[in-house]
Amino acid sequence: MATNIAIFSDRKPLALGYFAALTAVFITAVYPALTRLSVTTTLTPADLLLFRLGGSGLLFAPFLVMHAHEIPKADWLAGLPLSFLHGWGMAACVVFGLQFAPASHAAALGPGAIAAWIALVGFIAYGVHVHSRKLAGISIIVVGVGLILVASHRGLSVPTAMIGDAMFLLASALGASYLVYIQRRRLNPVVAAALVCVASAMIVVPWHYCLATSAIATAPVQEILWQLLFQGVLVGCCAFFALNYATLAIGSQTVGVLSALVPVIGALCSMLITRDSISSLEWTAIVVISLGVAIASLPVQTAIQEPRQRLFHQRARSPD
Repeated sequence: MATNIAIFSDRKPLALGYFAALTAVFITAVYPALTRLSVTTTLTPADLLLFRLGGSGLLFAPFLVMHAHEIPKADWLAGLPLSFLHGWGMAACVVFGLQFAPASHAAALGPGAIAAWIALVGFIAYGVHVHSRKLAGISIIVVGVGLILVASHRGLSVPTAMIGDAMFLLASALGASYLVYIQRRRLNPVVAAALVCVASAMIVVPWHYCLATSAIATAPVQEILWQLLFQGVLVGCCAFFALNYATLAIGSQTVGVLSALVPVIGALCSMLITRDSISSLEWTAIVVISLGVAIASLPVQTAIQEPRQRLFHQRARSPD
């Protein structure tokens, strides 16, 4: 049994592909700052998890209903554990971690460190060997991560930064495990995202209602509406589709290089939105991580370009 759900057309304008990539980069970079501002002023982490996963789950639910008969049983069963890796588990680590550490750390240790985690998880779980060029980039990322941890240990940002840093690194590791899994299983990424969002919503909504601490009743209406739009629609759905569109239009290698902008833009957003101070050591670490991401994303073989239309038109195959 196979699933073949075509979401994107075959040919994409190059300029629109770059625009989509930069849109995904900007949403990813500004997300930590806007989330930290909210969890430290008006709403609780549980509220933002509800908006993020409840909103995106609601948007993806019709897609699952429409294509339910095309999705293999094994993929349905994988939805719950995958929702922990790339849904409620990963998101909770980031949102709760932003109570303890600056947004600049989240942008650097989350999206910035994921390439290193992907290499480690792939090697441990599947014996995947890393090309020397990518290994050099990953080594640079690890150095940058170490510099941020040193800065946190010295208390150069906030006293509780080490707690948040640990949660950001855990979130990055969970996300990397998810990406490695769907790549090895060749799951359709749209199906996987829909399963993750809907399963996460089924967990987070009752948890929020029964057990979580909420500030929705006292928060300004405009803040609630804005976070619903930002968390549920922009972060939960638009960034995902923009990233997929860009990968088809300009190639995953180019998107990977552009993603090196996330730690730097995230740090700037942290300074402008949440007014977090960034020491010279932290700036050095952020630049080092961005450099490592760019090097790790460069194509290994320049003579043979990766087909741009292959990655996100994969067919989800059942074990049968």
